[in-house]
Amino acid sequence: MQIEQSARKLQWKKWLNGLNVFSKAAIVLVFVFLVISLCTIGGFSGGGDSYYAAKDSQVVFYLDYMSDAAGTDAKLEKIYVNVGTVYDEVGKDFQIEFRRATTSGSYSYDKFTPSSLGTVTLGNVYAAEGGKATGTNYNWVKVFDFSESSASISTSYTLIRATFKTEMVVNEIVFVDTEGRVIPAYVMQKDVQSFFTDTYWPSYRELFASEKKNTDACKLLDAQDNYTDGDTVYSRFTSDEMYTLMQIDNIRLGGRVVEGVFHSSTDFGPFAVLFPLLGTLVFGVNPFGLRIFPVLFSAGLIVIAYLLGRRLFKHSGFGFLFALLVAMGGLVLTVGRLGLAYSMLAFFILAAYYFMFRFFEDGISDERPVKSAMNILVSGLLFAFAFATDPKCIFALLGLGALFIAGWVRQSKRYRQERAAVRAEALDKNAKESSEETMLLNLAESDRRERILRTEHGYVARIVWLFFIVSFLVASLLITILSLLPSYFTYLKLYETNPSDPTMGIFGLVWAAIKDSFTLAGTTAFTQANAITPFAWFLSLKGATLFSASTETSHVVLNAQLNLGMAITALIGFLFMTIYAVVYFATGKQNGAYASKHSQSILRAYFLLTAGLITSLLQYLFSGSSSAAQSLLFSVFYVGFIALLFYTAFVHDSGKFVRVCGVRLNTTLKVLVGVFAVYALIFLLSVPMLFCIPVAPLAASICYGWTTLLNNGFYRP
Repeated sequence: MQIEQSARKLQWKKWLNGLNVFSKAAIVLVFVFLVISLCTIGGFSGGGDSYYAAKDSQVVFYLDYMSDAAGTDAKLEKIYVNVGTVYDEVGKDFQIEFRRATTSGSYSYDKFTPSSLGTVTLGNVYAAEGGKATGTNYNWVKVFDFSESSASISTSYTLIRATFKTEMVVNEIVFVDTEGRVIPAYVMQKDVQSFFTDTYWPSYRELFASEKKNTDACKLLDAQDNYTDGDTVYSRFTSDEMYTLMQIDNIRLGGRVVEGVFHSSTDFGPFAVLFPLLGTLVFGVNPFGLRIFPVLFSAGLIVIAYLLGRRLFKHSGFGFLFALLVAMGGLVLTVGRLGLAYSMLAFFILAAYYFMFRFFEDGISDERPVKSAMNILVSGLLFAFAFATDPKCIFALLGLGALFIAGWVRQSKRYRQERAAVRAEALDKNAKESSEETMLLNLAESDRRERILRTEHGYVARIVWLFFIVSFLVASLLITILSLLPSYFTYLKLYETNPSDPTMGIFGLVWAAIKDSFTLAGTTAFTQANAITPFAWFLSLKGATLFSASTETSHVVLNAQLNLGMAITALIGFLFMTIYAVVYFATGKQNGAYASKHSQSILRAYFLLTAGLITSLLQYLFSGSSSAAQSLLFSVFYVGFIALLFYTAFVHDSGKFVRVCGVRLNTTLKVLVGVFAVYALIFLLSVPMLFCIPVAPLAASICYGWTTLLNNGFYRP
């Protein structure tokens, strides 16, 4: 065992020593990103298991008050609720009524009637009229605070009845006393009976849930110590995440039929919810559990950016530059760290481009055709997962398909060249021969070798096209269908007129889900404020606000926007490289005055980045109002033009290298250092909005209020 461990250590050490400085820097970058993200994506203050509450249903709680420091029972001071999905219109108010009663004397229903704590009015996802509690679903909401009125509830009121006026899922209800402690509460008959005498118990028994009738009521009390008063995304979900959580709730409810308005996440495909669902199953329904897998995909996105950049630019340094731009550009640190599918989609698409570009460049090996063709298969499977995550990414098939065709044309050209070489060899031999018999033998050998080449090419063709069709077409359909199965009842309730008597088959539900994803329906309080055309992403005109809990003295927002300095540089890079490509082709291509030995790699990088840029724009061009929050995939290809711009300048820079602080720099690298200093400054000033850190309104204006030209009303104070 020790020998095996020592051998593994030696292998790891040998592998690490074989890496160059930029590969090691990329590893450090990903590690730092993961550490920062895992420490800031949120805590574990979730609401526990869910309780389904029908409209006008009631739950009665028995409170077992505890003694305070003086030896007297501490009174009820605060009540917190954590509500999940509400089966009513988004933006519409819903209510929960709380009443109190004592256990003295015989019980009657009227005992609760005059003893009302009050009716809580909340907004479903957001409050359309404003002025009410908004963003309440799945978050902890303090619905009562009796300390503010100095009217803490007397310990004689041991019964609290909650009436749910709307059909909903409730995660938790917590009662806190004047000492800040959670008051033990009970809802089940078997738990409450010991608090009553035999005389009074028959009068109160029916108030509480019995094991035969309703054992789910105890789920309202399974996470009592998790409540929090936090007002940042560390402890609260964003409105966009609520749609993901709704779908998770619906999966857990299974085939239960609801009477009210049914909601779920329809902006993405069925695969989008599976990893967030897995995270909540492992870590609970809390910010950390919902966001852990999107963060891992964001880290993977940085890794793929490095690998793709290294291959595109034929230089590890510029591969690291590409990865660094993706990591600190802003969007990976905002939407890429939330429980949303944008980082998953970006990872799958960028990785699909990476493997297809490998096929384009490397082709198919004569010795190992199946192994080398795996690039196509892996690329197609990654696209299939992307399609199941968000069918709108179907436009990426235009770029990937073009890259595949270009690779196949190169492969076919190589085959034709090999056939031509065989024929030329035979003709050269016959030109020197005088014997007709030998000439015939040479021609026969040439025909034999050509037949072998035809056979090999036919075999390669079958493998290549089979892998393409199976992975891009068949796998896309199969993965979409399989990923829909956990959400089967969800889509049944969404798209069937009568879910109890369905008429649509699985293919009908899949088609309905695909069509629905092309229309953005996840309405939040920020939807209209954030809305902007995808073409405006080029100029980074308007940032998207995903969370806001600002007050007069504190500005708390989570804004998604590409680093303003990067947005401007990327636009310059895109325009410059487009001119470069036009001039190259207009002046005779490789024979022109503007051609160089680096032109081929430069143009390949340009066309791949442009294909990704255009197809990611098309993804949201026809889906209605979109915002900068949807531009994560676009931003990855966009900042790639910064790396391409400096790579082009670097390989054509004939200036001398000089040492600055021990580092060899030429003119291009000096400019790059200066530009990155500007990026870093903007990044540091934007930290409060990237990580939702509360700051004073004046500080917010100075730090990041100027980084967007169009204020959405939330972005800056």
